[in-house]
Amino acid sequence: MIYSRFGTALALVSKSENESGPVSVQATIEDTADVHEYKLADLTADDGLTEINAAVAKLPLKVFENKSGRQRKPH
Repeated sequence: MIYSRFGTALALVSKSENESGPVSVQATIEDTADVHEYKLADLTADDGLTEINAAVAKLPLKVFENKSGRQRKPH
């Protein structure tokens, strides 16, 4: 199970990878539909960093919305 640094259980949704910065993940908190963004350093897990890395590796890249309202995936 993955948690925020405050101990809240998270359901990971997607990840953002930036060449000039750290990877971040988008997640929902418990049973809410609101998506929040977290830095990897702010996550904890029952099995530590190994569990976090394995979960993040399976995530799809975040889908960005362009100004026309259509969704696109980054290249």
